[in-house]
Amino acid sequence: MADFEVKVRNLETGEMLVAGMPDCETCIEWLKERPQNLEIVSVLSDTSPADSRRLKEAMRPYDAEELKLKAAYDMKNVQAAMEQYGKEMELIEGLQKDANADAGDLDPDRPISVRYEVDSGLTVVEDTRALTDAAKKACLAWIEERNAWIKDKDQMVGEAHLEVWPNDVPDGDESKRVLEGGQFFPRLAN
Repeated sequence: MADFEVKVRNLETGEMLVAGMPDCETCIEWLKERPQNLEIVSVLSDTSPADSRRLKEAMRPYDAEELKLKAAYDMKNVQAAMEQYGKEMELIEGLQKDANADAGDLDPDRPISVRYEVDSGLTVVEDTRALTDAAKKACLAWIEERNAWIKDKDQMVGEAHLEVWPNDVPDGDESKRVLEGGQFFPRLAN
């Protein structure tokens, strides 16, 4: 096994290879006479910053033909990556359409996740349903109750995450409109 390894790419075939040498000094000499159409991708072995600089300075510059092959290969890789990205985006969009179609089958009276921020107010989280007036009123009352808890510490609710029944509360008990388990995060009042 070689003590010093460099990852290289054949510019004609695109094949990735590992060039192994006994030490950094041998690699420096090899880089001076780097074989034609062989791109140095990276040094795999640990090197000091000084040796790394010596390796870079020693490498024979790419000639015009090598630069042309390198650019063509890189462009082919970029195009392949863009095609793959396009396919993945189509898949994601299809899954989102399916999820939105399935959302129509969900109970419209199920709880809604709500986020409160002191600067922007209430927002519905990952749901297309609007927040009803009764739900807004219950959320704001919940926040005001927590504000009363922390007022003597010169704090206020800066952010909160809760779930609320949008329409009828299952037990009919309005005090249970906001579900248990809500969280709030205080911040200084001034």
